[in-house]
Amino acid sequence: MNNFLNWLKGEADLIAEAGERLADKPESAKKEKSAHSYKGRGIKAANILIVAVLAVFLIAISVKLPVFGTGVTTQNELSRRYIESGVSEVGAVNLVANMILVYRGFDTFGESTVLFAAAACVIMLLGRDRKNYTEADRALEKREDFYISIEHADVLRTVSLGLIPFIFIFAVYILLNGHLSPGGGFSGGAVMGAALILCDVALGRDRVGSFFNHKVYNIVKVGALCVYAAILLWIILLGSNGLPTHMSPGAPGMILSAGPILPINVMVGFEVACTMYAFYAYFGRGELE
Repeated sequence: MNNFLNWLKGEADLIAEAGERLADKPESAKKEKSAHSYKGRGIKAANILIVAVLAVFLIAISVKLPVFGTGVTTQNELSRRYIESGVSEVGAVNLVANMILVYRGFDTFGESTVLFAAAACVIMLLGRDRKNYTEADRALEKREDFYISIEHADVLRTVSLGLIPFIFIFAVYILLNGHLSPGGGFSGGAVMGAALILCDVALGRDRVGSFFNHKVYNIVKVGALCVYAAILLWIILLGSNGLPTHMSPGAPGMILSAGPILPINVMVGFEVACTMYAFYAYFGRGELE
């Protein structure tokens, strides 16, 4: 109890001392603090005003929206266009694929660019600096407990050897079937990235490095985004000028249909898979292989 009272007394003395120092400050310091106070109040007032204006704007927009579940779409011409003309104009039975990869393809390309930039930032920040890679670091890596040992993980290795080929096949199926059913680039790429990570965990990074090293990663990662950009640019420049894109929608429901959607799904899938594996590798060990 005495210790607590002494602590309280000490805190009170500190507060009193701080008050005395503040009182002894010159008038210029007090005026400066007052100016900062007014500036802070002005920023708070501006923030409140911006939030209030934004709230009023969003409320006004929401009032004009159709009632949920009524099926009234007269106020949204885009949704009618996607539903009524999506299959005939683009060719994909999956209307979501029509919307995100063609009608709003520029937005989806932006998402892929974000994945590319995120992976590049992780590589730059977490990549191992070979110039500062000392002998102590090499000795640390040689310790048996530095990485998860898979010497005795026979069950994990055996099961993974049986599952990994089927996971890769399933990923390819999702990529190639995204315009016909739910799936596509993002989901197929996630499955493919998970297969790469499982292969690394169960079989070792040397096994993954034998077919997915730095050179292959750079070619796939950069090449996928460049091919995607070229296809999208082709669609935008020719389509907006009324020129034929020579990408026929084909017969809806067939595997070779939907024009550019099939190759775009493949490119997006490669981008997602590379990003996932790069995150896993660089966060875990600071290098790809």
